[in-house]
Amino acid sequence: MEATGREIGRELASRQGNTGAEAFQASLTALGFQPQTQGDEDGQTSVRLRNCPYRDAVRENQPVICTMHRGITRGLLDIQAPGVKLTGFEPRDPDVAGCLLELTAAAPVRP
Repeated sequence: MEATGREIGRELASRQGNTGAEAFQASLTALGFQPQTQGDEDGQTSVRLRNCPYRDAVRENQPVICTMHRGITRGLLDIQAPGVKLTGFEPRDPDVAGCLLELTAAAPVRP
């Protein structure tokens, strides 16, 4: 399921055509997640999703839907921010929302 979600995320990102953190945020917003982002100087970023557009499906089968969403997130990053990795994915109750994505930027190459 995660691999399928990743392909969906790559396709969505390719259609948008933009790259970078703003494009990733815009994709999450367009999908209905209402993301709130907080970053630090070490390349760590936390994204709190304040809405679950999949809440009805999550109530039926949270493990499958959240695994697919994790894949979509990775697919978006593959295209929009290839130097950023999803290092944490914490699902929450879909009625309360607040799922947490932890992102880490690749360390810069030093001579």
